[in-house]
Amino acid sequence: MPCCKEQVEHGGDRDGHCRVANNFNRRSGSLRTVRLKFTNFVMEKDRNDLGFAIHFYCLHLLVLLSIFHLSTAQNATTDPSEVSALNSLFEQWDTQAVAGLWNLSGDPCSGSAINGTNFEDGPNNPAIICDCTYNNRTTCHITQLRVYSLNKRGVIPEVITALKKLDQNYFTGPLPRFIGRLTALKSLSIAHNAFSGTIPKELGNLTELTLLSIGINNFSGTLPPELGKLVKLEELYVNSCGLGGEIPSTFANLQRMRTLWASDAAFTGNIPDFIGNWTGLTSLRFQGNSFEGPIPSSFSSLTSLNTLRISDLSNVSSTLDFIKNLKNLTDLTLRNALISGSIPSYIGEFQSLYILDLSFNNLTGQVPSALFNMSSLEYLFLGNNSLIGTLPDQKSDTLQTITYLAVTFVKLCRNFVVNSFTFDSSNISVLPGLNCLQRDFPCSRKIPLANFSIKCGGPMMSTADGTVYEAEYSSISAASFSVASTEKWAVSDVGLFADRRNLRYFENTLKQVSGTNTPELYQTSRISPSSLRYYGLGLQNGPYTIKLFFAETRFAARSSQTWESLGQRVFDIYIQGYCQLKDFDISKEAGGVDRGITKTFNVNVSENHLEIHLFWAGKGTCCNPMQGYYGPIISALNVVADFTPNVSGIPSSTRKEKSMTRVIVGVSISIGVVSLILIFAVLYIRMKKDSEDEEVLLGVDPRPNTFSYSQLRTATEDFSPSNKLGEGGYGPVYKKGLASWLAKSPGYLAPEYALRGHLTEKADVFGFGVVALEILSGRANSDSSLDDERVYLLEWAWNLHESGQSLQLIDPSVIEFDENEALRVVGVALLCTQASPAMRPTMSRVVAMLTGDIEVSAVTSKPGYLTDWDFKDITSTFSTENTQASSISEARKSKNKSQNHNPNDLASP
Repeated sequence: MPCCKEQVEHGGDRDGHCRVANNFNRRSGSLRTVRLKFTNFVMEKDRNDLGFAIHFYCLHLLVLLSIFHLSTAQNATTDPSEVSALNSLFEQWDTQAVAGLWNLSGDPCSGSAINGTNFEDGPNNPAIICDCTYNNRTTCHITQLRVYSLNKRGVIPEVITALKKLDQNYFTGPLPRFIGRLTALKSLSIAHNAFSGTIPKELGNLTELTLLSIGINNFSGTLPPELGKLVKLEELYVNSCGLGGEIPSTFANLQRMRTLWASDAAFTGNIPDFIGNWTGLTSLRFQGNSFEGPIPSSFSSLTSLNTLRISDLSNVSSTLDFIKNLKNLTDLTLRNALISGSIPSYIGEFQSLYILDLSFNNLTGQVPSALFNMSSLEYLFLGNNSLIGTLPDQKSDTLQTITYLAVTFVKLCRNFVVNSFTFDSSNISVLPGLNCLQRDFPCSRKIPLANFSIKCGGPMMSTADGTVYEAEYSSISAASFSVASTEKWAVSDVGLFADRRNLRYFENTLKQVSGTNTPELYQTSRISPSSLRYYGLGLQNGPYTIKLFFAETRFAARSSQTWESLGQRVFDIYIQGYCQLKDFDISKEAGGVDRGITKTFNVNVSENHLEIHLFWAGKGTCCNPMQGYYGPIISALNVVADFTPNVSGIPSSTRKEKSMTRVIVGVSISIGVVSLILIFAVLYIRMKKDSEDEEVLLGVDPRPNTFSYSQLRTATEDFSPSNKLGEGGYGPVYKKGLASWLAKSPGYLAPEYALRGHLTEKADVFGFGVVALEILSGRANSDSSLDDERVYLLEWAWNLHESGQSLQLIDPSVIEFDENEALRVVGVALLCTQASPAMRPTMSRVVAMLTGDIEVSAVTSKPGYLTDWDFKDITSTFSTENTQASSISEARKSKNKSQNHNPNDLASP
């Protein structure tokens, strides 16, 4: 059944009634309002002849009466005071009557004003309706005035006497207080304007109002409590009006309320419990507010509800228990509303339900099988919950769209948006890259990828800087998933544009976008009503820079001062599950519409998986410049690695900003290489010296490899007979001091080389670990000026590691650093300085751990050279214990002697 323009403005209602109002009472001189309904009647096929005859008779009588009223109206004239007021009003608004429809220069009550022309017809704008039955059908009064979508500017003048249709213009300034004097007014609609200031409390005097629409304006403050006196109010539209605060308790008096739209308004506190007493309520919308949960249990009494949309609640969770009796629902949207518990099985009894959106909640348990066999359900959104189980074998033919984004079903990956019920190995072949989107089983290619760019909603494009943006213009719908042919990335979309006829998920424009060197990049965009995700598949782990390109090209510029310029788009940006931007407004950030803006983010990829998520949280206008126009939009994106990928054919990235890890790795590797060269130089000098000393042996065969001839000669006192080998008397123990080359390298040599002269391929790894700790702590590996427990760097580092205080090792002069990166360096250093060479990692593995390509292995065992070499003097302890033991023994002997003594000896002299 078609809706009139006013219904389209508010989203449309299903009764097909168009409202006309505002009659001027000649006798009282005040504005009097009546409300008429025009209902479209449909003749049924089985209508009997008698019914048809009655209907034809009534229709014939209606035509005769219309002809009679038209003939009498042509002889009547309009009240001169009203003609003067109308002329003054139109002069201020610089507007004229539509030629050929009615006469503004002469008598306005003529033509379409009296001949029954539809007041809501598009061409009939501005329009008036007259009542010419006064003074014996000789006087006409203007009873209705319509000024719709004409972008009239200025304030509402006091000469106005009818306010039926003044929406979708650009009236500014505060809402005048004199409106409160129009006490007979029944309908007031000033939506899609630029009114500012607070709502005058005088509006509470309009006690005859049945409709009040003030949405999409720039008001401030709160809803005045005086509006609670509008006890006849049936429809209230305050969406995107600029008001906030708590809903006044006086609104509990509005018992006749049928429709309440309050989305995208900063209303706070709890959702009023008294709304549950509005038993005649058919449509309720609370989205994008600042309400706190839970949803009142009193809502279970709202059995007349057809549409219930509540989202974006905070603090306290709710369950679905309150919907048990709401079986007239056609649209149930409880999205991002902290809904917990399970989906009740009785929801399958809601046979009128057309849309069910329970996404982004905390639902658990299995999905009732009855949900898939509902006769009228077409759209089902259950994504981002913790539901379990399997899908049914069959579903209703009417169920067209199903989403299970991030739902843990058996044989169903957590990040897959589906349109069918087939989930087996065939899905992987049909949709390559599916396995990469399972968070529990991340994709890791043998040859990982890095760097990709996407032209969102458009064809492939190359820019002057050499960046190639891959095409992304796949057929996206209410629940879609698409993987690029290169398998580098994927895109998924979830959501349904409410009240929108043309469900288009992309935008095109021919406007020249400013503020950028690549305006062609913004001529196409991808748009989503709810949730839009882009995934990077099988990426090489490491730091990345992400650039997102936006431009608002659909709204008119604010400088145009038209109602189309009042639109506002607001959404959130998440990357890797973390919110990067909250309430992002493109035109506000860019400084206007048709201006490009780039947002840059630095993130780390650790599981070969990247997720960019644009999420609509219910904020922004819903109906400008058309119904259902809202949600995130993006023109392009660019992902570049902040490191040199180890994949051939991929260009290296050059980044000005470098992380702490890369600095440490670069410096550490350089020091390691230098240390290795020094060690080989020292070894060469030593080997050369040993070779010269061995020449003194004069042909001794075989030549010893442990001591030189001069060392043996000195140790045996020139080969004295008393020190003959094998016969004792070898002389004093050899206590020569350390060689100069060894004394200059304290703490850097691996234990196996320092003790036994055994050089392994892991010796340089040990030195690298010591140098890494020195860089991190800003001190030498040995410093006798420090406290005893801090003298030796390795020992101090291990003590801190065992007590979980490794960050105290960081140089105090370092003010800002990444704790995770610092802990990674400490862990690598402790692995490098293990006593056994077999327990130390190779240098290639060290580099991989420092760059984050692989995880740092667990450090569990403290090196033996620290646990075995305890330099504390415990001889005094042994001496003390022996002394104590001796004293105890003597005391026991004395005690036993006294106990064995004869008591009679005490009497002896």
